[in-house]
Amino acid sequence: MKGAVLRRVIALTATMASVLLAPSAADAATAVTDVDYDLDGSAVPVPASLGRLDLYLPDGAQPSDRRPVVVYVHGGGWRVGDKGNRIGDKVGLFTGAGYGFASINYRLSPDPIDPAYPPDRVRFPDHPDDVGEAIGWIDRNVGAFGGDPERIIMIGHSAGAQIVALVATDPGYVQRWGVKPKQLLGAIPLDGEYDIPNRIETGSNRSRTMFYNAFATPAENAVDGAWRLGSPIEWAGPSDPPLLVVTQQDAPFRAAAAGRMVDALGPAANLLSVPYDHEGINAAVGAADDPAGETAAIMSFIREALGDARAPKVRIKSRPRNRIRLHRHERRAKVAFRFEPRSGSPRLQCRLDDDRFRRCDSPARYRAGKGR
Repeated sequence: MKGAVLRRVIALTATMASVLLAPSAADAATAVTDVDYDLDGSAVPVPASLGRLDLYLPDGAQPSDRRPVVVYVHGGGWRVGDKGNRIGDKVGLFTGAGYGFASINYRLSPDPIDPAYPPDRVRFPDHPDDVGEAIGWIDRNVGAFGGDPERIIMIGHSAGAQIVALVATDPGYVQRWGVKPKQLLGAIPLDGEYDIPNRIETGSNRSRTMFYNAFATPAENAVDGAWRLGSPIEWAGPSDPPLLVVTQQDAPFRAAAAGRMVDALGPAANLLSVPYDHEGINAAVGAADDPAGETAAIMSFIREALGDARAPKVRIKSRPRNRIRLHRHERRAKVAFRFEPRSGSPRLQCRLDDDRFRRCDSPARYRAGKGR
C-alpha cells in the first residue's frame, strides 16, 4: 500500500471470503486487565477505570516473542464508552493472528452534556493525551508480556477513530512519553471525524453540541484553537505512517470527508468503503459475519504495514564521509546516499537519525546540520 502512486479506493463485495481470516474457536488469549497506565503521577481520573487498559496476548506468549501490538481505542462521542465495548471478536482476531492486543480507556467529556459547558470539564486534548500516555506505558512494559513496542498498529472507532488518526499524524502525543514516531507503523480509523471545523459548520445542532462538549465552544476555540488542533486533516501529510481509512459507502458526507483525509495523507493512505452503517463498521472487525470482507482488508493492511517495517536488503553504492566540513557561515550541508535494493523491490523508505521514514529513491538527498 505504501508504494501506491495514486490513492486506491477499495470497494468490497460479498464474494470476499473474509471468514477465512477469522481465528478458530480453539484460539485462546491471556488477559491482563485494568492496568493503570499512569506514568507521571497525575490526578486519578474519575472514575479511576478511565485511566486503565486491558492487554491480551496469545496463550503461551513469552517475553522473547516480540509480537506486534494492536492498540484499540473505543468510540462513544468522546463522552461514553468503555475498553470492553465490542471487544470479543477483536481479541480473538488479533491474538489468533499472533499479535498482542490492547484496549484503552480514556477520560470522557460530560454525559449528559451540560449546556453551560463548564470550563473545567474534560475536553480536548485530554482524550488523545490519555491515549498517548497509554501507548507510553505499552512502550515501557509490553515487552515483559511478549509484545514488541517497536511495532504498534492503532485502530479506533468513531471518536476513537479521530483519536488514533490524530495520534498517528501528530506524534507529539506519544513523543512526550518517549515513544518515537517510527514505532507507530500504521493506523486504522473506523468511520471517524477528521475535520472538526467543517463538521461544526455543516452538522446539525445536536452534533455541534457534541463537538462543543468534547473540543471547545466557539469562545474557547477562539482562545486555544482546539477545533483545528484536534482535526487530523490539519496534521496529515505524506510523511505520516500508512493509514487505512474505513468509511460507509452509503453515507456520502462521511465518505467525502474520509476521502479528503486520504488525499491529505498522500500515497501511503488507502480508503476502504464498505456497505455497513456506523456501528456495523465496528461490529464487523473480526466477526464471522462480515460478508463485505472488511476484516480481510484490515488484516492485509496490517500484514503489509508490518512487512514494510522490516529492513530490506540494500547495497549502499556511495555514502557521505563520516565528517563533513562546513564552509564559513554555513549552517547545513547537503549529503546524498546512493543505493540499490538487492531484493528487487523498488519500494524503499529512508530516514536520517530518528526522523520518520519517507519513501525514497536513489540518490536520497538530505540537508544535515551541525553535530558531533
